[in-house]
Amino acid sequence: MIGEGSIHVIALHGWMGDHRLFEPTFPYWDRQKFTVAFLDCRGYGTRSGETGKYMVEEVAHDVRDLARSLGWSRYHVIGHSMTGMTAQRLTVDFPEEVQSIILVAAVPASGAKITDERRQLLLDAVGDGQVRKKLIDVNTGHTRAPEWLDGLRDLSLVGTSPKPLLAYMSSWTGTDFSREVVCNKTPVLAVLGGKDPGTSVERTHETVATWYGSVAVKVLVDAGHYPMYEVPEQFVELVSEHLATF
Repeated sequence: MIGEGSIHVIALHGWMGDHRLFEPTFPYWDRQKFTVAFLDCRGYGTRSGETGKYMVEEVAHDVRDLARSLGWSRYHVIGHSMTGMTAQRLTVDFPEEVQSIILVAAVPASGAKITDERRQLLLDAVGDGQVRKKLIDVNTGHTRAPEWLDGLRDLSLVGTSPKPLLAYMSSWTGTDFSREVVCNKTPVLAVLGGKDPGTSVERTHETVATWYGSVAVKVLVDAGHYPMYEVPEQFVELVSEHLATF
């Protein structure tokens, strides 16, 4: 956790890495304004030994438990990729607590609809480091140097293990609670990477923007699927502007 500000934020990582995906953002947060807690999902990073169902809904309850332990009655949630679903789940289960959600390259509440080819790539990436590097390359639009891809791949390998990865994948590809978020009043900031092949402005407007009453969509053109890791300063600036409106 960093900062000591009165604006409280819980940040959640995505499927292929733990909280360390947010480490490049640490120098850029205004620590007088914000307090940001970075939570590992069960089975990842600092919680690699914790068992559970490894579902996006379970992560939502862990978020609430963390907020309670910190004494936070109101807070914002950043959800990256698969935990974008978790952030949306929180707006259904605990709307009185969640002030806003920031969806970063997020899976919508309807779940990820993936092709057989994409599914096989994801499954192969669980146990094969070279395939995982290939997946990261795809997710960043084939724009990054091999050494950069190696670095993010190695970070991913350190923070993950097969059993949770497979279970979480079943959750974010097989869950659909979109009907429950229709007409939800929680403010949403959707942050997309311009080089991310898995998300788009059009898709966001077809899903999240039709469900929630207040949605701002912003594109970081130089980022792929990992904006907080690829362009951390721009990412924090964008999120901070959103949070400053509360």
